[in-house]
Amino acid sequence: MYVALNISNSSIQVLSLKGRQVKKWGNLALDNGLVRDGLILQPQAVGEAIASLFKSTKIPRENVITSLAGMSFTYRFLSLPRMKPALLEEAILRAARKEISLPLDELYLSWQPLPTKGEEQQFFVLGVPKNLVDAMLQTLTAAGVTPYLMDLRPLALARSANRGEAIVVNMQPDCFDIVFVTGGIPAVIHTISPRSEGATLEDNIRRLADELTKTAAFYQSSHPESQLSPATPLLLTGELAAEAPTSGLLQAEIEYPVESLVPQAEYPPELPVAAYTASIGLALKKTPQKTAKGEEVHFHDININILSGKYRKSKAKPLPARYVLLGIFLAIAVIALYPLYQSRSQLSTENAGLETELLNVNRQYTLAAMIAEETVITEETLDEILNNTGNLKAANQSILGNRGVYTNNLQVVTEVLPPLASFTTIEIDNNSIIARGETDSVFTVIDYAQALEATQVFPEVRITEIDEDNPTISEDDESDTTSTGGSVITFEIFVTK
Repeated sequence: MYVALNISNSSIQVLSLKGRQVKKWGNLALDNGLVRDGLILQPQAVGEAIASLFKSTKIPRENVITSLAGMSFTYRFLSLPRMKPALLEEAILRAARKEISLPLDELYLSWQPLPTKGEEQQFFVLGVPKNLVDAMLQTLTAAGVTPYLMDLRPLALARSANRGEAIVVNMQPDCFDIVFVTGGIPAVIHTISPRSEGATLEDNIRRLADELTKTAAFYQSSHPESQLSPATPLLLTGELAAEAPTSGLLQAEIEYPVESLVPQAEYPPELPVAAYTASIGLALKKTPQKTAKGEEVHFHDININILSGKYRKSKAKPLPARYVLLGIFLAIAVIALYPLYQSRSQLSTENAGLETELLNVNRQYTLAAMIAEETVITEETLDEILNNTGNLKAANQSILGNRGVYTNNLQVVTEVLPPLASFTTIEIDNNSIIARGETDSVFTVIDYAQALEATQVFPEVRITEIDEDNPTISEDDESDTTSTGGSVITFEIFVTK
């Protein structure tokens, strides 16, 4: 039996699965402020809530597979020449340093080989910020749960769908997950935050449709050889997807046919399956894929364990065989000569002294000859190592020269954000920062832009977009509505680094 533990900003879900059959499930609402944007802010309090939920549902705390909604992550598909397994870890880490802009010492890195042919092997590489994973482990400790496996929720959704070609969308109140599955592999993984609490279902449907259009355009531009067919099904699930008008509203905005996601598991009719689809995918993590006899496998599961990045230990390089043999030879020589030395010492003082001196001379000569031979080899090895070290240092300096810049810029941008404003997205590259968000007033946006300029960190700060949404106001409430509470201001600020 495997147990799924799914944590979001507002609730906790648990679900137990035996084989492919759902046995028990339950959820518990969380107080505001305990979890935010994929980070558990109060591990002790959340751990106590998890323990309470396990106790009330009578689900065992064994083989628990966890995930965290809205968790930040970065991923890459890397192609490497086929090589010996002993060299693979170092090769992946080197390639990841080149492809991932964030410092690797701030991430837990895990990877999985993908089915490929030819001279190269493709890998899916996932990086998750260490502070998010560490907070999860502290929470599990407080809940009395032994850490087992940790997964990315979008990957669990793709596993639950088990389709070779599909767009999987999970609409939850605090996070939307989007997964493009092409060629049997989750090729694009994305999460977005829905609009603020005042937004209607129609507002969030339009935001989701816009994000789907952008994601599809990005995929097709980067994979011109593998275009998405308009007939690709959009598999919809999640708590908001269970609302009657959701499917129709989304279908009116996009060209892909919208279907309900049916998990590849058996479950009782009373289970609110749309709300528990991700949890079913988590619990299926260690269950073999379901395929008919003789049927070709169309979906290749990315079954990665985020915790493997935390518990991975660097491998010590083995001692060269020649040094091991030299040590054995010296040990044998010492052991063999020591009895001879003892027997000679029993002779007369003069003879003992001469023989001892001769023994020492012979030993020194033998050692000197061996050392001279080894020195030549060692010097050649050291010269090669020094040359390689110089090249590595130069490459490392080039790659990590700007280490930490992204973190510092992000800290400056978030520290001066006014209390009544919130971010929806932040994009950072080598030359600029684009911050998008929502607030109550145009003046708050202006104040934020002025605060960024006042930091004197950025050479240019400009407001590139301000938009105002006015929700419908009833006649009874019109007299009590203020400008602050009756509109939502969306903004975009461009910052030059």
